[in-house]
Amino acid sequence: MDRAHALLSCAAAAALLTGCLGPGTTRPTRLFVLNATAAPPVSTAETTDLRLGVGRISLPELLNRPQIVTRTGANEVLMANFSQWAEPLERSIPSVLSENLARLIGTDRVSVYPWPTPMAIDLKVEIAVIRFEGNSDGVVSLVARWRLVRASGSEARPLQTSSYAESAASGSTEALVAAMSRALASLSRDIASAIAIASP
Repeated sequence: MDRAHALLSCAAAAALLTGCLGPGTTRPTRLFVLNATAAPPVSTAETTDLRLGVGRISLPELLNRPQIVTRTGANEVLMANFSQWAEPLERSIPSVLSENLARLIGTDRVSVYPWPTPMAIDLKVEIAVIRFEGNSDGVVSLVARWRLVRASGSEARPLQTSSYAESAASGSTEALVAAMSRALASLSRDIASAIAIASP
């Protein structure tokens, strides 16, 4: 009987605790997406037949996770369990870059890896993201190594490293993600400029 009474007491205590906390006390997870923000050139009369491929984006394992990562110190990062990406960055970054580049170079013939086998690619951009996160001051840092490769396999633009910094408009996660989108737009503009020079 003592054991039975003890179990009943535990169950009653658990029920009381649940009642005190009440419904809706679980914090909901918020999901965020990156957006294409690069504006097309002032003159959109010229278009190109260039077939561009955005290759697979490599990411450090630190960023290859659902949680939005914020750097809080030189050797410390914060994983936001309740602020997460709606889709993996390895998919959303190429998607945003392809939309930005399509606007900037004036073509709708931009494919994201893996592109359809029958579709030939004139030029491919390969990108390795080294850093892509905000810090506790709301400043987003994007560091990426990228190059342009022709269909033949030859380099149209040798490997180079580009760095960008964008300040969030406020301390909210929405503002931080918007700053990350702007950083990707800056990278897109530099890639578009290189494509204009390298295009046949």
